[in-house]
Amino acid sequence: MSVQVLAGHSQVARRSIAGSSSPRSTPSRRHGDGGLGAEALRRRAGLFCVFPYLDAASLLRAAEVCSDWRFVARHPAVWTRLRLENARVSAKFLSSLSQWCTQTQSVVLINLKPRSRRADETREEYHNNTRGSLEVGVEAVLRSAGGSVLHLSVSQCPHILTDRTLWLASCYCRNLQTLTYRSSSHPPGQEVLWALGAGCRNISSLQVAPIHPCQQPTRFGNRCLQTIGRCWPHLRSLSVGGAGCGTQGLVAVVRSCVHLQVLELERITDLGLQAATELSRDGLQSLETLVLTHTPVSGQAIMHFHSVCVNLQAIVVHISVSDYFEEPETQEAQTLFREILSTLKVLQKRPGLCDVLQVKAEGFC
Repeated sequence: MSVQVLAGHSQVARRSIAGSSSPRSTPSRRHGDGGLGAEALRRRAGLFCVFPYLDAASLLRAAEVCSDWRFVARHPAVWTRLRLENARVSAKFLSSLSQWCTQTQSVVLINLKPRSRRADETREEYHNNTRGSLEVGVEAVLRSAGGSVLHLSVSQCPHILTDRTLWLASCYCRNLQTLTYRSSSHPPGQEVLWALGAGCRNISSLQVAPIHPCQQPTRFGNRCLQTIGRCWPHLRSLSVGGAGCGTQGLVAVVRSCVHLQVLELERITDLGLQAATELSRDGLQSLETLVLTHTPVSGQAIMHFHSVCVNLQAIVVHISVSDYFEEPETQEAQTLFREILSTLKVLQKRPGLCDVLQVKAEGFC
């Protein structure tokens, strides 16, 4: 840990122990530490240097050790980042956490799981009863943090969090700068994106490509792309995709977002020379990184992007045989895919492209 980092947290510690936090978060008054001695103050200052690096579970355990640890572990100054991953949590649990999240700047929720199915519930009843079940808790966290939240990431939390989460962000997180929302069950629709754009005008990085396989594959489509272009013309980084995205919608978004530096296209149906020509003609002049994930791209399209996008520094292609063929297990599909892959490998050796093009193929060396 660097001296600068320690010094920064020491300053936070001094402010926190001195009772400079907001009226909503004054654990010092609750614990009555106004008469703490110098040794106790130094002890708490040391804890403030360490606890911000702990995850949520560790902080909750630390709060059970003693009064000093509880004071620091429950202080909003150490809850600037909330990350919950691969966990089974409830709305009540999130609501409890929200009381310490008044200074939270980053909220990351990944692969959260719903409660277990009860013995008297059918699968359909369980699905309906758990749909959106965490949204009350997430609302409590976002409401508590308010304008402090700069980064929000919700990924792989099917059913228990829907695209209503984006509407909640539009209500409470007006200073949001980066947003990731990845869902296989409830991809964002045009209406919720419009509401998000009205409430969060400062987003510069947006990742909203649906997770495959998607239960509503056409919900995110060209209208959503057009809405993104209208709401956030200053975007620097964008990740979109899915079966509903066509060349028309992609052209609309790159024409509006003229400052795009990073663009990821995931599972776009086709990206041939014609599509590449239309995209680069209407935008992408500031593009530095192009990521094509499970998008069937041609060698000609890659060469066109490289020749026209003068600021392009990296093209990352991640593909599999199933991206190009409906029956990927057939011998013909395997042979043709090897030829496509061979063409891309040859492009990697071309002058100018050797340091730019990266090709990753699933199941092939």
